[in-house]
Amino acid sequence: MATVREMTPGSQDLATFQTVVQQQEAIFGPLQGIGGEGMNNIMTFVIGPSPDAARATILVTYTGHPPAKDGFQLVAIGTCLVSGAPVQVAAYRPTP
Repeated sequence: MATVREMTPGSQDLATFQTVVQQQEAIFGPLQGIGGEGMNNIMTFVIGPSPDAARATILVTYTGHPPAKDGFQLVAIGTCLVSGAPVQVAAYRPTP
């Protein structure tokens, strides 16, 4: 399974980071992983069919363990930079 890694600035707020993830999914395919590296966030995508708009990935910050969300599947977790600060981020996709 081929993947691609893309980078986005860690200075972005969570809503902007989420928009970037969704835009990149439309280009490359589904999100597989997220995490911070230096002053940036790294996103890993599986190259293939993109999720449709109704199944766009959402990002949520959390502490401890990522919460279960009814109607959503946990896709990835990682320590990312949000507005320049390290936080735990969970990526969810709506279940079909």
